[in-house]
Amino acid sequence: MPTGPFSFTPPDPVPTPDPATAWQHFSEEGFPDPLLDLIAERFRLLGEPVRLKLLAILGQGERSVSELVTLTGASQPNISKHLHALAHGGLVQRRKVGTSIIYTVADPSIRTLCSIVCAGVQERLHAQARLVVRPAPPSAAGYTE
Repeated sequence: MPTGPFSFTPPDPVPTPDPATAWQHFSEEGFPDPLLDLIAERFRLLGEPVRLKLLAILGQGERSVSELVTLTGASQPNISKHLHALAHGGLVQRRKVGTSIIYTVADPSIRTLCSIVCAGVQERLHAQARLVVRPAPPSAAGYTE
């Protein structure tokens, strides 16, 4: 089970996509171009570390812009720019409470996607670490000059 910012359990159960139907739009010719454009745009939104950090924080619950600025250490204009992009892409939603704007995750599937990616990255890092920390072969262990 992954640990870290995306290892939380969502408040509402998020169904795991069925691999048999996940590629239902795929044909021998590939995905239709308009669908590929939408998929690529979703991945571009996730290609920015600040946005991933924002989604990880918002995955724990809704937050105001000022709280997000404090938690990320980024500037308010930078956070607002990234929140705008995430909202425009449908990944977060906002609501006004008094003078504050409160953000929350709008698309629960993003939690599943991020958890899968984080688990894959962790698995790869563990595999690489095992290669680096291999014990010396027995014949070399007792060798002295």
